[in-house]
Amino acid sequence: MKIVIQCSARKDVSAGSFAINGRPVKFVAHPELHPEAITHVFSRPDDLIPSSSTTWREHLLAYNDRGDNPDGLLQAGALYGPSVYRDLLGSVGAENLYILSAGWGLIRSDFLLPDYDITFSSQADSWKRRTKGDVFHDFAQLTQAAVGRDERVYFFAGKEYLPRYYDFTRALISRKIVYFASTGISRDDTYEYIQYGHSFTNWHYRCVYDFLEAMIAK
Repeated sequence: MKIVIQCSARKDVSAGSFAINGRPVKFVAHPELHPEAITHVFSRPDDLIPSSSTTWREHLLAYNDRGDNPDGLLQAGALYGPSVYRDLLGSVGAENLYILSAGWGLIRSDFLLPDYDITFSSQADSWKRRTKGDVFHDFAQLTQAAVGRDERVYFFAGKEYLPRYYDFTRALISRKIVYFASTGISRDDTYEYIQYGHSFTNWHYRCVYDFLEAMIAK
């Protein structure tokens, strides 16, 4: 069994990041739209590091391979503020939990991530809102090699995260189950769908807990 859950706007207060000249880098979808600030440097994940030919995304991948963590990044399963992520991690284990991050892609929960503020939500501020036309070279860490043919992959997220999830997982030959609450979601014939009541703010958190407690269909 594999679990995929969308990221959260709320990050742990201890979340670290990379820095430029002593100023932490805050990763956003559109730095050019962010209000001016002297406390942070704002950048996109796929921007080049200043005075370098390396992107921040490439740097992050190499950073994860180092074996140390001098910048205090958090693993994806611990990065987000809501307790549901840590509860899921404790229940299914790091190897079975993945995060669909609007900033970084489909990430295994033990992959180190820096602080960021990027979302697919159409209600978010323009500087953090990732749109369909934005170019992101997302990580895709949930591959066919990581999922057994007889395994199930469960997805908990709002409808705005569904199109990108399909891009990442359509080729998986395992059973793929999507929980949904909103009407009019986009559907794909290679997935199974289970409706969870009606839509409300962060309904997918409640759905996760009902799933873990075996109170809803699997």
